[in-house]
Amino acid sequence: MPIEITEGLMRIFIGLAALLVGWTIGFFDSKLRADRKIRQVEEKAARAIRQARLEAERLVLAHRAETPAMPPKTGKTLLRLWLDDRQQLRLDLDDQPVEVNPLDESHRKRLLDLLNSMRPWLERRPAPPSPPRPAPALQADPGASGRVSPPRPAPTPPSPPLAKPAEDQPADQPGIVEQIDRILQARLAASPLANRSVRLQPSPDGGVIVWVGLQKFASVEEVSDPEIRAILQAAIKEWEQSQGY
Repeated sequence: MPIEITEGLMRIFIGLAALLVGWTIGFFDSKLRADRKIRQVEEKAARAIRQARLEAERLVLAHRAETPAMPPKTGKTLLRLWLDDRQQLRLDLDDQPVEVNPLDESHRKRLLDLLNSMRPWLERRPAPPSPPRPAPALQADPGASGRVSPPRPAPTPPSPPLAKPAEDQPADQPGIVEQIDRILQARLAASPLANRSVRLQPSPDGGVIVWVGLQKFASVEEVSDPEIRAILQAAIKEWEQSQGY
């Protein structure tokens, strides 16, 4: 039986087709509008990023122009403490690596000279310049033609005395304060205070200065920590017993 398409049914089909075409046009139009807005936002963000980058470069150039150039490093490094890949403390003296386990006597004396030269900085008083020791040079022997004498060691500037020595004390004998400090360091290493930095230093008037970290005390009795004061008194008593006092 053939289907008769009436005028009303045709109108319905035409209306549906029109709705479909309108929805399709609206969908693509809204999508185009959204894409256009997204592109505008992206372009605006890109311009802001470029502007910020240019401003940062301008500030860096202005800072470099205002900051004076550091002078190139000259001379040589007298003392350097550093950590290796295993976080072990290493020491360089006069640009040369030094074996510290154990530290030989010549390197020990050189280290003490450098530490003594830095002591006025800690005491906040002017320090005289400490020039590095010159390298030894070969000297010609005037008594024989063509002969070259062995190099003479460079003189080492005298370091301040660690204590007033007794008249019958040998020249290479450590001072009283140094002897007590050695006893102190041994006691510290074997005590719960092993991680504390405590050391003794002779004062210019012949007394003793106690350093607890960066704190300076004019005598043992002025040390505020009772545990540190007790171990200092024990080290002094042990030294007195070793001297027969």
